[in-house]
Amino acid sequence: MMKMKKMNGKLIGRLMVAAVILGVLTCSLVSEAASGMLKIKGSDTVLPLSAAWAEAYMKKHPDTVISVTGGGSGTGIAALINGTADIANASREAKPKEISQARDRNVILKPIPVAKDGVAVIVNPKNKVQGLTMVQLAKIYSGAASWKEFGGEDMKIVACGRDSSSGTYVYFQDTVLGGRRYRTDMLTLPSNNAICQTVAQDKGAIGYVGLAYAKEFVAKNKVKIIPINGVVASDETVISGKYPLWRPLYCYTNGKAKGLAADFLKFALSAEGQSIVEKVGYVAISR
Repeated sequence: MMKMKKMNGKLIGRLMVAAVILGVLTCSLVSEAASGMLKIKGSDTVLPLSAAWAEAYMKKHPDTVISVTGGGSGTGIAALINGTADIANASREAKPKEISQARDRNVILKPIPVAKDGVAVIVNPKNKVQGLTMVQLAKIYSGAASWKEFGGEDMKIVACGRDSSSGTYVYFQDTVLGGRRYRTDMLTLPSNNAICQTVAQDKGAIGYVGLAYAKEFVAKNKVKIIPINGVVASDETVISGKYPLWRPLYCYTNGKAKGLAADFLKFALSAEGQSIVEKVGYVAISR
């Protein structure tokens, strides 16, 4: 009986030591995951959302420093491939060429859908055109000269678009133009904000931007969103799938995310992280 008590005492003692060690290891792992430096680069569309996540995350984890920069989806994916970014933000899927380049460097591009966003077509508030079909939109970005052809004034069309490193550029080209080339005189601009500013200042301008960006300029009456195929871009029409121009937004990692990158993405996909998605003006990935 005494032997049994001694054995039980030793066993309990060992379990207590093991529990303490496990607790220390767990705290160490949590601390390691929630401290350090994280570099995020890529999509101009995802930039405000990623920056909002980073700000909220760093408030929770003061020992963490998160750098968030734009440059376009292609720039972000290239940075992930060459090792200068831990996470690449993208508003499109990786191209076969990028996947091949990554493979050559032993990098596995893993896409993680984090939100949804519409691509709003915007014009100047003084433009009388009330809406366009997808076919008409393709005509405009293929070279149509005057708004008169689309129910507007006899006024020159100034088509604005993103540069080729932009995921929105690629998405619009594939979805609206069927992969064909943009008109040769398209005004190529470096960001959603630059397109909104140009359209706000030029009565004949038209552009395509992330819906979250468009909302901000619409609220100030600087641009107007025009319906496509009779459907206005909004959170509701993106959620229902009725609006024809919407896409998921991604965070890419090199294989399965680890450490700080994994913890950050876990936060982004949490209830708190997805509430930030809605606050910034995007659509939660689960909706």
